[in-house]
Order: sequence, then C-alpha cells, then structure tokens
Amino acid sequence: MIIAKSPVRLSFGGGGTDLPAYYEEHGGAVLSVTIDKYFHTVLQEIPGREIEISSSDYQLHQRIADLDQANLKDALRIPKAMLRHFGIRSGVLLQLKSDIPPGSGLGLSGAVATSLARALGAYAGQALDKAQVAELATHIELTVLGRPIGMQDQYASAHGGLNFLTFDASGTRVEPVALARERLTELRAHLMLFHTGSSRDSARILEGQRQATSGRDQSVLDALHRVKETAHRMREIVTTGDIPSIGRLLHESWQQKKRFSSKVSNPEIDRYYETAMANGALGGKITGAGGGGFLLVFADPSAHTGISRELTALGLQELDFDFEDGGSQITLDSAGRFKATITPEGYLLGMRAVVSRLDKRQIGRIAQLLHEAYEADKQVFIMGNGGSAATASHFCSDLAKTVAVNGRRGFRAIPLTDNIPLMTAWGNDVGFEDIFSGQLRNLLNAGDVVIGISGGGMSPNVIKAMELARERGARTVGLTGFAGGRLKDVAEECFIVPSENCQFIEDVHMMLVHLLTSVVRERLAGDQGIG
Repeated sequence: MIIAKSPVRLSFGGGGTDLPAYYEEHGGAVLSVTIDKYFHTVLQEIPGREIEISSSDYQLHQRIADLDQANLKDALRIPKAMLRHFGIRSGVLLQLKSDIPPGSGLGLSGAVATSLARALGAYAGQALDKAQVAELATHIELTVLGRPIGMQDQYASAHGGLNFLTFDASGTRVEPVALARERLTELRAHLMLFHTGSSRDSARILEGQRQATSGRDQSVLDALHRVKETAHRMREIVTTGDIPSIGRLLHESWQQKKRFSSKVSNPEIDRYYETAMANGALGGKITGAGGGGFLLVFADPSAHTGISRELTALGLQELDFDFEDGGSQITLDSAGRFKATITPEGYLLGMRAVVSRLDKRQIGRIAQLLHEAYEADKQVFIMGNGGSAATASHFCSDLAKTVAVNGRRGFRAIPLTDNIPLMTAWGNDVGFEDIFSGQLRNLLNAGDVVIGISGGGMSPNVIKAMELARERGARTVGLTGFAGGRLKDVAEECFIVPSENCQFIEDVHMMLVHLLTSVVRERLAGDQGIG
C-alpha cells in the first residue's frame, strides 16, 4: 500500500494572471500559501486484471477492465490520465478522498493531480521531486486533459508553504517566502474561511476569462494588471510591512477580480461579503475563480467572533485550518513505513482500503470453527508477542465473558501470554521460542483450538507452538499480515491482513477479535432462540 497526500492552497493575490492567455504576453504573479486540508490517495495492489477507483467525495466505485476503453468523466479523468501516463493498467485499487468539498476554490484539482502523481510515481518506481510532481500534474491537467485552468494550483500543492509564483512563456518559478514564525502566526490570526454551501465550475468561469483576455478585452486586461500589481505589493508587505494592510489590498483585489467575469460574484456572495465588512473585516474574496466555494475574510482577531456569528447565521460554515509547508508527500511507502506526518483522514482512508480487501468468507469459516469448538466443549489457546500479545489477552477475555448468553458459560479460553512466571521460566531455562509450546505440552488436547497472532507471520515461538498443535490434533488459526510468513504454512486457517504496515495489521486483528466475538455470540444466542 502507498498513501500520498497533497495540500490545497489559499491564494492571496494574483489569481487569474496564471492563465496562459495572460501570462504568455504579460507575465503573471501569485502569492499563495498551502493549508492543512489535503487530498489523499491510497494505492493498493489487488489481484486480477482490473483497475478499481473509489471516490469518497463522489460516492462512486468503478471497476475498469480496459483503461483505454473506459469512458471516465469529471472526477475520474485525472486518475485515468495519470494511470495511463505511468503505464499502470491493471492490479491496482485507488481510493480517493478530500478534506474539503469539490468546487471549493482552494485548488483542489491541483491537489488531486499532485497526490496521484506522488502515489503512482512511487508505485512505478519513480522518485519524483517537488518540481517534477508539479510539472507532471500541470501537464496532465492542461495538456492531456485540456482543462482551461491556471498554473498556480499544481505548483503550490507540490511545493507547499508560502510562495511567490511567477509565470511567463519560459515557465513557472516558485520562490519560497521566508517569514519568522511570529509573523506567519500574525498573518494566520487575521484569516477566516467560510464555506458558502455552493460549489462552482471553475473551468467555465476561467474559460470566459481566457476568451476575454485573448480577445483583448481592455477592461479585463486592466483588472488583471491591477491584480498582478497587488500580488507584488502583498509580497512586500508580508515580509516587511504592516500585516493588516494586506486586508485592504485583498479588498482592492476583490473589486478588480469581479471585473474578470460576471460569474465571479452574485447577489448572494455580495451579501456575505458586505456582512463581513460591516462587522469589522478589512477585506476578503471568494477563493479561486469565484462563483462559490469558500469566502476568505481578513480581519483583526478581535472582530472574528462577531463576523463568525453573523456569517454562520446566514448559513455559512466556518472552516478551521492552519498553514502547512510540507507540500505533496508520500505518507506511507510500499514497505509499510510512515514517511511523513499522516493526518487522521489519511490514516482512516488507509484502514478503509485494507478493510475493503478482507476475505469475509474466511471470517465466517473462523467463526464457525470457534462455534464448533464451543459446542464440543473444547479449549481455546491464544498467543502472540508485543502488540499481538495484548490482542491475544483481549481475545481470550472476550471469548470467556462477552460471548456468554442467557446464563451459559463462555469459552474455556486460555491466554498463553499472561502467565509471566511460567513464560519466563521457559524462556530462561529452555529458550524464548518455547514459551508457548512449553505451556501447551501440559494443557493441549485433540480438537482444541490454538490461535497464533503474528504481524509478519515469522515469530519462532508462535510457529513452534502451532506445529505442536497440529501434531496433537488441535485445530489451528493464524492471524497475520504481509504475505503470511511461515504462519500461513502451519495454520489450518490463516487470516492474512492485506497490508505491509504493522499498525494497520494490528488494528485489523483487534477489529477481527470484536467481529468474531460478536458473530459467535449471536450464533450462540440463536442456538437458544434468543432474539
């Protein structure tokens, strides 16, 4: 499994001057910062010749037998183009999820493209740097897909942080703007974001702007020149000037931006903006191309409570956010190692990808095996090391107590992990690989169940105990991950979590404990006719 994340961006000034129709002749400039709202890509190998793409944002899941023939539209055009670029045509599941709604004006499509470039590039064995990720994402969106959008989103998302981006016919340059932490904190403290509850089609708005620019509409060109000038002034102020004056420049820039197209604003947006200004805002704008999405408000922190109260009363939702400077990153590599700070959403999405590939029929078989052992009054022994030892103890507790229904007994479940004196005696006097098998020699009978838990399936003490169990005629169940290790060869049923990450493997093992306990308990209740 590979997990990648890419941040969205918040543009302060210069938006619109990053379109080729403008910058190829006049040069463009944008001041922007990335925020801690991400687009996540989870890539997982799957058996077979299909590609599977699952999008939480659009509530869709597609299985694609032939990528070239697939008629993918809208949200899935970028994944399709990126898969084709890397020559990946089968055996992959992509799970996609954003922290913000589509059509938000925060450069989400750029984050989609950079996140996919990161994940698929890593899968293809290509270690892309930030500039290469940005260039590839831009190529896919603008050249391959022909989207009439600007250049800033992909570069901002790939690089991360506060940057001054310039554009001309020779290319795009990213210049990080270094600020002292105190000054960056002051800038953040003045900002508020509110979702208007509506999305917009940025491509349609930007296409109108492109046509006006190409047609040399002087009103639009003058507005773009002013917006570019504002970006330069903002850059100077943010480094050496009075931070609150950025709010006034935002206000000036918003007035110019509304000249780009009649679709940039509307009476409802004007009402939101005027409400913010009436309650102490110094300036603001609708993010991105305009028309909907998020309203950025710049105000002294003392005015935030009142602005928030008035805008939420109008139905807007405030977004809590902070700046980030990591850019597009691999958070979990193919070896199961966390490479960067993973967000809760990214972790849970990774877990969701693992859980979606579990063998439900095998879970049923293991539950049936336990049910049969209960009915035959057999013992259940469970073992593991480290985190797996904790899971083994928990599993025994649930089997002994939680499954008991209507006054009947629970399982005769024995955790081989809990008798510390006996384990240390075996370990000290004989060897650590004997701490479980030594206990089983005195207790195990034919038909009993022995469950071995090992994340990698290679724990010598677990393997030795499982081999003894088979010799004694016991039934054996293994819980593991990775490729199953040696455990898969010595267990009657070996449940392999499809992951190379130990945290995910241990999480699923604990989930499986609760699932098996619940299933067996319900079967026992059904045996007694309990509803």
